[in-house]
Amino acid sequence: MKTLRWIVSRGFTLFFLGLSIIAVVALNYDSHTLMLWFLLPFYGISLLIQTLMPKVKKPLEKGELATDLVSNGVLMIINSLQNAVLSAVFALGSSSLLIQQGWLDPHYGLSNAPLWLQVLVGVMLLDLFFYITHRMAHEIPFLWRFHSVHHCAHRVTFMNAYRAHPIDAMFRRFVPLFFVLLTGISEQALVATAVIGSVLATITHLNMDLKHGWLNYLIGTNEVHRWHHSSQYHEAKNFAIIMLWDHLFGTFYYPRKREMPDHIGLVNERHFPLHHYGKQLLVPFRWRRLKNQQAQVTDTRQALGSDMVSGTDI
Repeated sequence: MKTLRWIVSRGFTLFFLGLSIIAVVALNYDSHTLMLWFLLPFYGISLLIQTLMPKVKKPLEKGELATDLVSNGVLMIINSLQNAVLSAVFALGSSSLLIQQGWLDPHYGLSNAPLWLQVLVGVMLLDLFFYITHRMAHEIPFLWRFHSVHHCAHRVTFMNAYRAHPIDAMFRRFVPLFFVLLTGISEQALVATAVIGSVLATITHLNMDLKHGWLNYLIGTNEVHRWHHSSQYHEAKNFAIIMLWDHLFGTFYYPRKREMPDHIGLVNERHFPLHHYGKQLLVPFRWRRLKNQQAQVTDTRQALGSDMVSGTDI
């Protein structure tokens, strides 16, 4: 058993990342087939191993599982909307609005590049704009009202990877996707980009005792991403999935002598609906009421402290 744990902890990420590339080619870049025969089994295996080999062992909080299940269901609807939009876009002949409008010569579209280069550009560009929108969601007070829902959980797990307010989820998905589509990327390359991105995004939230070593400095592993969910502003960095962007913009944080933040979640979570999806949907629109309720707390630290991971109160 110890040998198996050692193998899984050190090989899980690279194995499934490599397998995702093989699956994309073997299943002929078909998004529906890839979902059925690769992504769903990958999600199932991830959830199973997380259950058998959890990094953080503690019972579920009241309402936690139900909230995460509903959140995942809503994200499935958003995924369906996204796929419908993409189908309509590619039906126009080019994914690029610039080419469709005649503002860019089709010969300069990314689809003319080798497929491997398209995927590389797609992954890097998608993550660049994910970094930008993600950081905006932390540092712009209005956007934080929506993104705070994602950070209210007390642990980082597979199940709450997609705990998010729908408006926040669409903002951080559709904006990066829009800029990737502007390049004129081919449908095949976009499918490959999406599959690889889904695997990497899932790994960031796995509650598994994985050991990545040097890989922690290249991609947003779960070891690195835990710090993003710290309630301490100076620790809550690592906005990207490809760590190049955090290195370039000075937001990479990975203390090698500590494995976990002292506290995951919001600093001031009093009156925040931690595990009630319906009430979480209303949080951005009842923000002032929430702040007024928190201000009435007699505890000085909670009354005056910011609950924003970015350190900016509203």
